[in-house]
Amino acid sequence: MPDLFILLAIGTGLVNYFFLDKPNRWLLRMLIFSFVISLIQIHDAAFRQNNLYLYNLNSLVEMSGFAVAYWIELKSRRNRTLILSGFVIYVLVFLYDFSWTNIAGVALGVQRIIMILYALLYFHYILTKMQIQNLLIHSMFWVSAGAIVHAAGTLFVFLFVKVTLGDLSSNGSY
Repeated sequence: MPDLFILLAIGTGLVNYFFLDKPNRWLLRMLIFSFVISLIQIHDAAFRQNNLYLYNLNSLVEMSGFAVAYWIELKSRRNRTLILSGFVIYVLVFLYDFSWTNIAGVALGVQRIIMILYALLYFHYILTKMQIQNLLIHSMFWVSAGAIVHAAGTLFVFLFVKVTLGDLSSNGSY
């Protein structure tokens, strides 16, 4: 089902490609890469092959797409330094936590936190600049709002599952 929504977003982006600004073109590229990775995951799952490493690689694709989009949108030196710092921190955690046979939970958690920080950085930017006349038709506002909802939701679900269904083998009790 999520693939249908990605396909809908890709179709909408391709139809309106010439009307997209640069950050949204990068987000469209990210969606296309995510969709290809998702198709490979389905193929590997159909043949009962390990596809967990693809979840980890998809995390890298998502983070790269968001970092480039916010890099283009936020032009001040301080904002770009924060974006680059967040991306470098994520890449270091990703390289440390990457596994071919397990989902890199720490890297996913860090990715979600940095996505929230990018969106909050963008909200701070638009509030201090006060250049956007109608916020509702500004696409990066909706991307940022969606990123916060997605990142916060998956982060809290991840933490809830990790705490409630965590590794019981360490002490044998709840």
